[in-house]
Amino acid sequence: MEQFAKIISELRATLPKRNDFAKRTVDLLASQGKTYSKQQVYNILNGRYHNTDVAEAFISVVEAEQERVAALEARATKATAA
Repeated sequence: MEQFAKIISELRATLPKRNDFAKRTVDLLASQGKTYSKQQVYNILNGRYHNTDVAEAFISVVEAEQERVAALEARATKATAA
């Protein structure tokens, strides 16, 4: 779990201060049939508790956001080049 805590900490440092990644993580977990509150997710993301399901879901949410931003940047570059 220590490795997840370090990865989560590094990922969180790259995110804007105010974001909805905890809510997105809760939503993703709910879609998988797992029930967590935003507070539980915050506590896990802050390193207070460890949970592999939440860590994996958070990493998935961040990866999806990074892909979305990269696609948006590519579209914007393409639009400005045209």
